[in-house]
Amino acid sequence: MIATAERVRGYGLDPDRLVWHVPVGAVVEDFQAIACSDEEGLAVPSGERDVPLHLEASDESWCPQCLLLVAAAHE
Repeated sequence: MIATAERVRGYGLDPDRLVWHVPVGAVVEDFQAIACSDEEGLAVPSGERDVPLHLEASDESWCPQCLLLVAAAHE
């Protein structure tokens, strides 16, 4: 699935995490709209990549809301 990453900084000894979001539209002035929010998005996004639904890395996850929206759109 096409996605763009949000880096969530870890606290203390916790590692940084990547949360994958479904992008909406094109990047406009270094801002990427995402499927899970009409108002929020990603500033200076990482770019779009093809990301598997089942992630193997422990420091990566899908945005639960983005996955629900994609699943609902394919019903």
